[in-house]
Amino acid sequence: METQNTFNFSYCTDPKFKLNVVKKKTDDPCDICLLREWKPARYGEFIVKECKSTENLRCHYFCLLSGTFIPQRGVNSAGITGFLIRDIINSFYEYRDKKCAYCCHPSASIKCCVDGCDRWFHYICGYKNSCLTQFCGQYKSFCDQHLPEEYSKPLQTKYNECEICYEILPRPTDADYNPIAIIRTCGGDDCEPGRMHRECVQHFAFSAGYDFKCPICFSKDYNNYVAPRGIFVPSRDASWEREPGAFKDLHKRKCTAVDCALASTKDARNVMKMVGCSVCGGQLMHKICTKLADPRKYLCQACMDETFIKLL
Repeated sequence: METQNTFNFSYCTDPKFKLNVVKKKTDDPCDICLLREWKPARYGEFIVKECKSTENLRCHYFCLLSGTFIPQRGVNSAGITGFLIRDIINSFYEYRDKKCAYCCHPSASIKCCVDGCDRWFHYICGYKNSCLTQFCGQYKSFCDQHLPEEYSKPLQTKYNECEICYEILPRPTDADYNPIAIIRTCGGDDCEPGRMHRECVQHFAFSAGYDFKCPICFSKDYNNYVAPRGIFVPSRDASWEREPGAFKDLHKRKCTAVDCALASTKDARNVMKMVGCSVCGGQLMHKICTKLADPRKYLCQACMDETFIKLL
Protein backbone atom coordinates (compact mmCIF):
# COMPACT_ATOMS: atom_id res chain seq x y z
CA MET A 1 0.00 0.00 0.00
CA GLU A 2 1.64 3.18 -1.18
CA THR A 3 -0.59 6.16 -0.40
CA GLN A 4 -1.26 8.54 2.45
CA ASN A 5 -3.61 7.21 5.10
CA THR A 6 -6.60 8.75 6.86
CA PHE A 7 -7.37 7.68 10.40
CA ASN A 8 -10.34 6.90 12.64
CA PHE A 9 -10.58 5.02 15.93
CA SER A 10 -10.61 1.47 14.57
CA TYR A 11 -9.26 1.63 11.05
CA CYS A 12 -6.51 3.09 8.92
CA THR A 13 -8.10 3.65 5.50
CA ASP A 14 -6.12 3.64 2.29
CA PRO A 15 -8.02 5.75 -0.29
CA LYS A 16 -6.17 4.43 -3.34
CA PHE A 17 -6.75 0.74 -2.65
CA LYS A 18 -10.04 1.34 -0.81
CA LEU A 19 -9.01 -0.88 2.07
CA ASN A 20 -9.49 -0.65 5.82
CA VAL A 21 -6.54 -1.78 7.93
CA VAL A 22 -7.54 -2.78 11.47
CA LYS A 23 -5.58 -0.85 14.08
CA LYS A 24 -6.41 -2.96 17.13
CA LYS A 25 -7.24 -6.56 18.02
CA THR A 26 -10.52 -7.78 16.55
CA ASP A 27 -12.71 -10.84 17.16
CA ASP A 28 -13.37 -11.22 13.44
CA PRO A 29 -11.66 -14.26 11.88
CA CYS A 30 -9.52 -14.14 8.78
CA ASP A 31 -11.60 -15.43 5.86
CA ILE A 32 -8.59 -17.32 4.53
CA CYS A 33 -7.22 -19.15 7.59
CA LEU A 34 -10.34 -18.76 9.80
CA LEU A 35 -8.08 -17.88 12.76
CA ARG A 36 -8.50 -14.79 14.95
CA GLU A 37 -4.95 -13.83 15.88
CA TRP A 38 -3.88 -10.20 15.38
CA LYS A 39 -0.16 -9.51 15.28
CA PRO A 40 0.66 -7.37 12.22
CA ALA A 41 4.43 -7.73 12.60
CA ARG A 42 4.03 -11.51 12.42
CA TYR A 43 1.05 -12.18 10.22
CA GLY A 44 0.67 -9.00 8.21
CA GLU A 45 -1.85 -6.21 8.57
CA PHE A 46 -5.45 -7.34 9.09
CA ILE A 47 -7.36 -5.99 6.10
CA VAL A 48 -11.09 -5.42 5.63
CA LYS A 49 -12.26 -5.01 2.05
CA GLU A 50 -15.78 -3.65 1.59
CA CYS A 51 -17.54 -5.54 -1.21
CA LYS A 52 -20.79 -4.71 -2.99
CA SER A 53 -21.56 -8.18 -4.35
CA THR A 54 -20.74 -10.15 -1.21
CA GLU A 55 -20.02 -9.69 2.48
CA ASN A 56 -16.92 -7.76 3.49
CA LEU A 57 -13.74 -9.78 3.05
CA ARG A 58 -11.29 -9.93 5.97
CA CYS A 59 -7.82 -11.41 5.95
CA HIS A 60 -4.31 -11.31 7.28
CA TYR A 61 -2.24 -9.78 4.49
CA PHE A 62 0.42 -12.50 4.77
CA CYS A 63 -2.27 -15.20 4.49
CA LEU A 64 -3.22 -13.58 1.20
CA LEU A 65 0.35 -13.30 -0.10
CA SER A 66 1.31 -16.85 0.91
CA GLY A 67 -1.83 -18.73 -0.21
CA THR A 68 -0.69 -21.44 -2.63
CA PHE A 69 -3.81 -21.27 -4.79
CA ILE A 70 -4.63 -17.56 -4.57
CA PRO A 71 -3.57 -15.91 -7.85
CA GLN A 72 -2.75 -12.21 -8.19
CA ARG A 73 -4.15 -11.28 -11.58
CA GLY A 74 -5.36 -7.68 -11.19
CA VAL A 75 -3.70 -4.29 -11.24
CA ASN A 76 -2.49 -2.93 -7.90
CA SER A 77 -5.66 -0.92 -7.30
CA ALA A 78 -8.01 -3.86 -8.00
CA GLY A 79 -9.45 -6.07 -5.25
CA ILE A 80 -6.90 -6.27 -2.46
CA THR A 81 -3.63 -4.95 -3.92
CA GLY A 82 -4.14 -6.94 -7.14
CA PHE A 83 -5.84 -10.01 -5.66
CA LEU A 84 -9.31 -10.05 -7.21
CA ILE A 85 -12.16 -10.75 -4.78
CA ARG A 86 -13.62 -13.52 -6.96
CA ASP A 87 -10.23 -15.24 -7.13
CA ILE A 88 -9.88 -15.11 -3.34
CA ILE A 89 -13.36 -16.58 -2.84
CA ASN A 90 -12.83 -19.24 -5.52
CA SER A 91 -9.61 -20.28 -3.81
CA PHE A 92 -11.62 -21.41 -0.75
CA TYR A 93 -12.60 -24.55 -2.66
CA GLU A 94 -8.93 -25.53 -2.95
CA TYR A 95 -8.08 -25.57 0.76
CA ARG A 96 -11.15 -25.27 2.98
CA ASP A 97 -11.03 -29.00 3.71
CA LYS A 98 -7.24 -29.11 4.11
CA LYS A 99 -6.19 -29.57 7.72
CA CYS A 100 -3.14 -27.82 9.10
CA ALA A 101 -0.22 -30.15 9.83
CA TYR A 102 0.33 -28.30 13.12
CA CYS A 103 -3.05 -27.38 14.63
CA CYS A 104 -5.20 -29.91 12.70
CA HIS A 105 -7.85 -27.24 12.00
CA PRO A 106 -9.20 -26.78 8.44
CA SER A 107 -8.61 -24.02 5.89
CA ALA A 108 -4.85 -24.46 5.69
CA SER A 109 -4.10 -22.39 2.58
CA ILE A 110 -0.37 -23.10 2.22
CA LYS A 111 1.10 -26.25 0.71
CA CYS A 112 4.78 -27.06 1.10
CA CYS A 113 6.40 -26.48 -2.30
CA VAL A 114 8.77 -29.45 -2.11
CA ASP A 115 7.85 -32.26 -4.50
CA GLY A 116 6.34 -35.23 -2.70
CA CYS A 117 5.39 -33.27 0.42
CA ASP A 118 1.67 -33.13 1.07
CA ARG A 119 1.77 -30.98 4.19
CA TRP A 120 -0.64 -28.05 4.40
CA PHE A 121 -0.51 -25.35 7.06
CA HIS A 122 -1.82 -21.94 8.08
CA TYR A 123 0.60 -19.04 7.76
CA ILE A 124 0.15 -18.37 11.49
CA CYS A 125 0.93 -21.97 12.45
CA GLY A 126 3.84 -22.04 10.03
CA TYR A 127 5.31 -18.95 11.66
CA LYS A 128 5.14 -20.65 15.05
CA ASN A 129 6.61 -23.94 13.82
CA SER A 130 9.74 -22.97 11.86
CA CYS A 131 8.10 -22.85 8.42
CA LEU A 132 9.15 -20.32 5.81
CA THR A 133 7.35 -18.26 3.17
CA GLN A 134 9.61 -16.30 0.85
CA PHE A 135 8.38 -12.81 -0.04
CA CYS A 136 10.07 -12.72 -3.43
CA GLY A 137 10.00 -14.58 -6.73
CA GLN A 138 7.23 -17.21 -6.68
CA TYR A 139 6.54 -16.72 -2.96
CA LYS A 140 7.42 -20.33 -2.19
CA SER A 141 6.56 -21.85 1.19
CA PHE A 142 8.44 -24.63 3.01
CA CYS A 143 7.27 -26.70 5.96
CA ASP A 144 9.69 -27.19 8.87
CA GLN A 145 10.85 -30.57 7.51
CA HIS A 146 11.89 -29.17 4.13
CA LEU A 147 13.57 -25.86 4.88
CA PRO A 148 16.40 -25.07 2.45
CA GLU A 149 19.68 -25.83 4.21
CA GLU A 150 21.01 -22.29 3.80
CA TYR A 151 18.10 -20.97 5.88
CA SER A 152 17.79 -23.75 8.44
CA LYS A 153 21.32 -24.19 9.75
CA PRO A 154 21.91 -22.63 13.19
CA LEU A 155 23.44 -19.17 13.29
CA GLN A 156 26.54 -18.43 15.37
CA THR A 157 25.79 -18.18 19.07
CA LYS A 158 28.30 -15.50 20.10
CA TYR A 159 25.93 -12.75 18.94
CA ASN A 160 23.51 -13.15 21.84
CA GLU A 161 21.67 -9.80 21.71
CA CYS A 162 19.25 -8.51 19.10
CA GLU A 163 20.76 -5.47 17.37
CA ILE A 164 17.35 -3.75 17.39
CA CYS A 165 15.69 -4.48 20.76
CA TYR A 166 18.88 -5.62 22.63
CA GLU A 167 17.06 -8.56 24.21
CA ILE A 168 18.77 -11.95 24.45
CA LEU A 169 18.36 -14.18 21.40
CA PRO A 170 17.52 -17.88 21.77
CA ARG A 171 20.42 -20.29 21.31
CA PRO A 172 20.48 -23.50 19.24
CA THR A 173 20.54 -25.48 22.48
CA ASP A 174 17.26 -23.92 23.68
CA ALA A 175 14.11 -26.01 23.36
CA ASP A 176 12.26 -23.21 21.54
CA TYR A 177 15.10 -22.35 19.15
CA ASN A 178 13.91 -21.52 15.63
CA PRO A 179 16.57 -20.54 13.06
CA ILE A 180 13.94 -18.85 10.88
CA ALA A 181 13.09 -16.50 13.76
CA ILE A 182 16.59 -14.98 13.74
CA ILE A 183 17.88 -12.74 10.95
CA ARG A 184 21.51 -11.72 10.62
CA THR A 185 22.86 -8.42 9.31
CA CYS A 186 23.71 -8.22 5.62
CA GLY A 187 27.25 -9.55 6.01
CA GLY A 188 28.78 -7.05 3.59
CA ASP A 189 32.42 -5.99 3.70
CA ASP A 190 31.54 -2.82 5.62
CA CYS A 191 28.96 -4.44 7.91
CA GLU A 192 29.48 -5.50 11.50
CA PRO A 193 28.20 -9.07 12.11
CA GLY A 194 25.03 -9.16 14.16
CA ARG A 195 21.72 -10.95 14.73
CA MET A 196 18.14 -9.75 15.18
CA HIS A 197 14.70 -11.15 15.95
CA ARG A 198 12.70 -11.75 12.79
CA GLU A 199 9.80 -9.84 14.34
CA CYS A 200 12.04 -6.84 15.07
CA VAL A 201 13.24 -6.78 11.46
CA GLN A 202 9.65 -7.02 10.21
CA HIS A 203 8.64 -4.10 12.45
CA PHE A 204 11.51 -2.11 10.97
CA ALA A 205 10.50 -3.06 7.40
CA PHE A 206 6.89 -1.99 8.00
CA SER A 207 8.09 1.38 9.31
CA ALA A 208 10.82 2.03 6.74
CA GLY A 209 9.15 0.90 3.50
CA TYR A 210 11.21 2.25 0.61
CA ASP A 211 13.85 3.39 3.14
CA PHE A 212 14.47 -0.13 4.48
CA LYS A 213 18.20 -0.78 4.94
CA CYS A 214 20.53 -2.99 6.91
CA PRO A 215 20.29 -1.63 10.49
CA ILE A 216 24.07 -1.81 10.87
CA CYS A 217 25.70 -0.68 7.61
CA PHE A 218 22.59 0.90 5.98
CA SER A 219 22.93 -1.04 2.73
CA LYS A 220 19.70 -0.99 0.71
CA ASP A 221 20.65 -4.36 -0.78
CA TYR A 222 19.53 -5.85 2.53
CA ASN A 223 16.05 -6.35 1.07
CA ASN A 224 17.46 -8.99 -1.30
CA TYR A 225 18.81 -10.90 1.69
CA VAL A 226 15.80 -10.80 4.01
CA ALA A 227 12.95 -11.34 1.50
CA PRO A 228 13.87 -15.02 0.89
CA ARG A 229 14.06 -15.43 4.69
CA GLY A 230 10.47 -14.41 5.36
CA ILE A 231 10.63 -10.62 5.70
CA PHE A 232 8.07 -8.57 3.76
CA VAL A 233 9.14 -5.05 2.81
CA PRO A 234 6.11 -2.96 1.76
CA SER A 235 6.26 -0.65 -1.27
CA ARG A 236 5.38 2.59 0.50
CA ASP A 237 6.93 5.65 2.07
CA ALA A 238 8.40 5.41 5.56
CA SER A 239 5.98 5.79 8.46
CA TRP A 240 7.70 8.98 9.60
CA GLU A 241 6.73 10.51 6.25
CA ARG A 242 3.14 9.19 6.26
CA GLU A 243 1.90 9.79 9.78
CA PRO A 244 0.24 13.10 10.78
CA GLY A 245 2.60 15.32 12.76
CA ALA A 246 5.62 13.20 11.88
CA PHE A 247 7.77 16.32 11.61
CA LYS A 248 6.21 18.29 14.47
CA ASP A 249 9.44 18.19 16.52
CA LEU A 250 11.64 19.33 13.67
CA HIS A 251 11.83 22.86 15.06
CA LYS A 252 13.65 21.49 18.09
CA ARG A 253 16.56 20.19 16.04
CA LYS A 254 19.97 21.82 16.12
CA CYS A 255 22.59 22.23 13.45
CA THR A 256 25.14 19.42 13.84
CA ALA A 257 28.09 21.34 12.33
CA VAL A 258 30.99 21.60 14.76
CA ASP A 259 31.63 25.21 13.68
CA CYS A 260 28.01 26.27 13.10
CA ALA A 261 28.05 29.66 11.39
CA LEU A 262 24.69 30.63 12.90
CA ALA A 263 25.16 29.28 16.43
CA SER A 264 24.99 32.68 18.09
CA THR A 265 22.23 34.13 15.92
CA LYS A 266 18.45 34.05 16.05
CA ASP A 267 18.49 31.73 13.02
CA ALA A 268 20.28 28.95 14.93
CA ARG A 269 17.11 26.81 15.08
CA ASN A 270 15.51 27.94 11.83
CA VAL A 271 14.85 24.61 10.06
CA MET A 272 14.00 26.47 6.85
CA LYS A 273 17.70 27.23 6.62
CA MET A 274 18.67 23.60 7.30
CA VAL A 275 19.12 20.51 5.17
CA GLY A 276 19.32 16.84 6.13
CA CYS A 277 21.73 14.23 4.81
CA SER A 278 20.73 13.37 1.22
CA VAL A 279 20.87 9.65 2.06
CA CYS A 280 19.60 9.11 5.60
CA GLY A 281 17.84 12.44 6.14
CA GLY A 282 19.47 12.90 9.53
CA GLN A 283 22.26 15.07 10.96
CA LEU A 284 20.57 18.38 10.13
CA MET A 285 22.89 21.20 9.19
CA HIS A 286 22.39 24.78 8.08
CA LYS A 287 22.80 25.06 4.33
CA ILE A 288 25.59 27.59 4.82
CA CYS A 289 27.34 25.22 7.23
CA THR A 290 27.59 22.45 4.62
CA LYS A 291 30.00 24.69 2.69
CA LEU A 292 28.65 23.19 -0.53
CA ALA A 293 27.58 24.97 -3.70
CA ASP A 294 24.50 22.73 -3.70
CA PRO A 295 23.49 21.92 -0.08
CA ARG A 296 21.09 19.24 -1.38
CA LYS A 297 24.15 17.06 -2.01
CA TYR A 298 25.20 17.17 1.64
CA LEU A 299 26.21 13.80 3.15
CA CYS A 300 26.61 13.24 6.88
CA GLN A 301 29.81 11.62 8.11
CA ALA A 302 28.13 8.24 8.68
CA CYS A 303 27.07 8.09 5.04
CA MET A 304 30.38 9.17 3.55
CA ASP A 305 31.30 5.73 2.24
CA GLU A 306 31.10 3.92 -1.10
CA THR A 307 27.94 2.06 -0.15
CA PHE A 308 25.89 5.24 0.06
CA ILE A 309 27.64 7.17 -2.67
CA LYS A 310 26.50 4.48 -5.12
CA LEU A 311 22.89 5.26 -4.20
CA LEU A 312 23.07 8.88 -5.25
